[in-house]
Parts: sequence; C-alpha cells; structure tokens
Amino acid sequence: MGVAIARTQGDPIVVLSGLPRTRRRGAQRGPAAQSLLRCTLPIAALAASLTLVSTVAGATGPVVTVTQTVSGLNDVVAGGFEPPDVTVAAGPGFVVEMVNLAESIWRTGGGMPQLVQTRDLAVLFGSNRDRLTDPRVLYDVRSGRWFASISDVDSKDVLLAVSTGADPTGTWTVSPFDASGCADQPRLGIADDIVVLTADLFEDCDARGARALGSEIWTVNKAELLAGSTAPAFSIFGPTPEYSSVAPVQSLSSTSTEYAVSVDDRVSRVVHLLAVDGVPPLPVTVREIATPAISLLARPPAAAQPQTGGLRPPIATNDNRILDSVWENGKLWFSANARCVPAGDSIIRTCARVVELATATRTVTWDTDIGFAGVHVFFPTVRPDGDGNLVIVAGESGLKVLPEVIAMGRAPDGALTEPVVVAQSAGIYRGDRYGDYFGAARDPLDPRIVWVGGEAGTDVPSGSGWATTVASVVVTAAGATPPAVAGAAPPGVRAVAVTVHAGSPVHLAYRALDDGTAVRTLVVVQNAENAIVYRASTARKTLHFDQRYFMLWPAKKVRGTFTFCVNTVSTTGMQSPQSCARVTVR
Repeated sequence: MGVAIARTQGDPIVVLSGLPRTRRRGAQRGPAAQSLLRCTLPIAALAASLTLVSTVAGATGPVVTVTQTVSGLNDVVAGGFEPPDVTVAAGPGFVVEMVNLAESIWRTGGGMPQLVQTRDLAVLFGSNRDRLTDPRVLYDVRSGRWFASISDVDSKDVLLAVSTGADPTGTWTVSPFDASGCADQPRLGIADDIVVLTADLFEDCDARGARALGSEIWTVNKAELLAGSTAPAFSIFGPTPEYSSVAPVQSLSSTSTEYAVSVDDRVSRVVHLLAVDGVPPLPVTVREIATPAISLLARPPAAAQPQTGGLRPPIATNDNRILDSVWENGKLWFSANARCVPAGDSIIRTCARVVELATATRTVTWDTDIGFAGVHVFFPTVRPDGDGNLVIVAGESGLKVLPEVIAMGRAPDGALTEPVVVAQSAGIYRGDRYGDYFGAARDPLDPRIVWVGGEAGTDVPSGSGWATTVASVVVTAAGATPPAVAGAAPPGVRAVAVTVHAGSPVHLAYRALDDGTAVRTLVVVQNAENAIVYRASTARKTLHFDQRYFMLWPAKKVRGTFTFCVNTVSTTGMQSPQSCARVTVR
C-alpha cells in the first residue's frame, strides 16, 4: 500500500551504469580495496562520472555488465505516493515498467531504448477514480501476450489486464476478481494453461492494524483470457491463515503445474512449496507438495544511510516475505529480505536471501544470504538468463553509502560476480517508505539480457521524492569479453524553480551538471492535474558544467503552479535522468 507524499522539484539521480562499487572503472573488489568500497562522492564528482562503462573481463570469475540504463518513473509521474512498487517486463522489442499509478514503455532492439509511452494505470485498468496500488507486470513467451495485475482498494477487487497482442502500447482487456477483503500486494504467476493471482487479505484497507484474513488464490482460465473474455472461468482458494504472502512463479518454460512458494511470517525455517493444478471451470487443486528446510529467515533490521545535516533516517526493509519467484526447467528461485552478519562485519544487517529449489525432487539446492560488510542489501529480485546465469538486482545503503541499485550474477557453477552499481541516489532518502519490491525480466529476443528496475533513492537531495532506474544486465563467463555498452551518457541537468508574474513569458532555467557536446535538451511542463501544457526541444548544442541555460515558455495567459521537467538526449538516443522543478505564475 502507498502513502501520499508531495514533491514538485528535484535534482537528477546519479547514474553510474556498470561501475564497480569502488567507483573506479573496471576495478574488482579485493582485500586491499576494502577501505575504498563504501566511499561517497560529491555530486559534482559523481556527475562527472556519468559515462557508461563495463566491468573488465577477468580470469578469476564471471563479470556482470550494465549495458543500457534509462531513467524510470518517479513520484511526480507515478501519483505522488510512496513507496515505489517497481515491476518490469520484457517482450519482443519492448520493455515495460509499472510503478504505483503509472506505466512507461520503451522500444528496444535498435540501440538505446526509446520511450514511446507513459500513461496512468487508471487508463490501462479502466478503474476511473478508484484507488489503485501494488501493480505487477510480466510478458508470457508462450502466448505472446502481456499480463498485469493491480489491487483496486475501493472495489476490493484484484484487476487482471491482458494485452490483445504483442505490442504493449495497444489495447488490453481487464477482468476483475472479487477479494474477500482488502487485497494487499497481489502477485501474478503464469503457466501453460492458467494464470494465478494471489494476495494477502485484510479486513479494512484504511484502518491501521486491520485484522489479517490470510492469503487468497485465484486460478484463471488462460485460454479464455487470451480470447478476450473479461469474465473468464476461475476458482478461488482461501482466504487461509495457513500461508502468508504466497508468491506464484513466472514460468519461463512449459509446465501445466503452476508452482507457488511461501514462508512463515516474521521467522521461518522452511519454505512451503505449493502446486496449483487444473483449469477452470474443471476442478482445481492447490496442494502443499513439500516443506523443505531453509536457513533461518527472520525479519530484517532497518537499513542505515549516511548522515546529512544531522539527519540519518532509516530505510524500512519491511519483513521476511517472499518478494519474487520464477521457475524454469525444474528449477525455482525466490528472493526475500533477511537478516545476517556479513563476512568481515560484526553487526546484523539486512541481506538479500536467494533460494533455489529443484521441483522434481522438492529439495533446496542453494540457499544463501547476500550481504557485504558495512552496508545493507534489500528488496532483491532474480531472473535467470538464457545461458544459465542468475541475475540478482537489489537496493543497497550504509552509513557511508547513499541508497543505490546494484546488480550481480551467479554463474551455473555457483561463482558470484562482483556487484556493480546501476544507479545511486542524489542524497539521503527522507521518505517514510522505500520500494516494496524491485523488478527483473529476461529479454525474449536476446536471452543473454535481463532487464532490471528498482528504486534508486531520491532525485531531490533536500526532499522526499523518489526515482527509479531501468537497465539491461549481461553476465559474462570468466575470461570472456563483456558485451559492448550502448553509448555514452549525456550530461545531467538540474531544473531550477522560478516565479514570474502572469502575462510575461516564462524562462525555464536549468543548470548543466557536466560538459557535453551535440546534446538536445527536452522540456515538459505539466499543470496541477499532471496534464502536459507545453513540450519543447532545443537544437543540438554544447553544454558546459555548472552553466545555467534557459528555454522560453510563451505562457502569457496562464496562472497557477506548474511542474517543468528537463533532461538531455545524446546522439545515440540515450537520455539523462529527468529533473523537475516548480514554476509559479502569479
């Protein structure tokens, strides 16, 4: 569930695509580098390092490379609520990110991703003014369709949307599924013939401390959904207090059984492996087929941040529920927030728990906590690539590390890559809630690529706004040459708030955070209802670090408060993070 926040201006998030955490290009972490690992840099220095890089191939282990990075949705666009619930899907030629109340779609496959659509999820789901929360999205290779779910707080429905084709910018059909209470964090899974929705139910959506009713599971006829039905056959299991936060898998290979996993609330020493079989309207069974032991999975501590201006607000890491699950060819992976003492540390920290199950033998084959001395790692999400590597994306922060998104990989032989920083916050995160979950999806056209998305803290150093990042990640075997990176990042820019009198043209101001040549600057102005009232682009020109630039908005007959957002575009089409500021016309 989200909490409303207000924010109108911001500074750009700092994107360091593929940079190892020493902040040195190609450096790998070792004992001699420990003192450098958790340093933070001034914004100017970080902005100067915005060139995309790749980790250097080494003989000692696999490496992970962030090949493309784009600015994702932020709180201004996605409804002004926190935390940002980030979900990502990849289909043939498209990547989709959904966060809270908005969706962005990029076209991929021809150089840098190109943003082709951003829209309100109320439009996609046809929910009018109902309150929505906790979206999920995935692309199903076997059907060639996109599936998305969301909780409708006012109608107490879980809404399921299905694209009518392979193009996510096209039309979708929507089916409502009535919940027996307030549906919190609905999950979305898929198999050959069924789509499975799950949610934790509470008596009331608005009352703090509302009584939990248990988990509910909807099993839906997939063929009827694909045929365009908005009232497909389905069955309901629960609500039952036996399970908490049941996570159905995204099945990446053929299976008639849809698997789901759950752990005990607060503290768990087992994982509950469920099997969903049958296609409505025929009978459907939901069975617990195994309860294998796992390492103690307990509620994690809050994550620390650097102290700024006397403030050091903790980052809420929530609980030990399963955050993500995926299945392919007999292997099931899931992730969760956990607590552990990392090697070389003496403090209990939040760590990323990743577990692998063999569904044929119903046994745990890998169970580990990913953590590093001096920092917390949280909200992990996993996806296998087409070469047998497992990509892991998570958040990270510490007393010397601003909140950031990191990515790493696990090779088929079990070797782990060094993590790389995908994006870092522009300042400490001052909000009350941090991203409830991150997203990851394998590219069906190039299965070596896994697209990841997550909250990278804030793009407002002195405020409580948030921003997300979407990136493509490739894991390379030891000794092999990493893939090429798509292009150099354009210089970042920072929007400057302005107040003018009505009847006068408005000079929209922004400041360059680095030098750059042949750069176009894009400006968008939105009114209080988030409707775009002005959009413009400059010709390609050179920008110089810390110099202020202006773009004329001929707003002679407007009055009120507006938001203008600015970003730059390189010759390769790569865009800098967007920065927004307030424009007041009195």
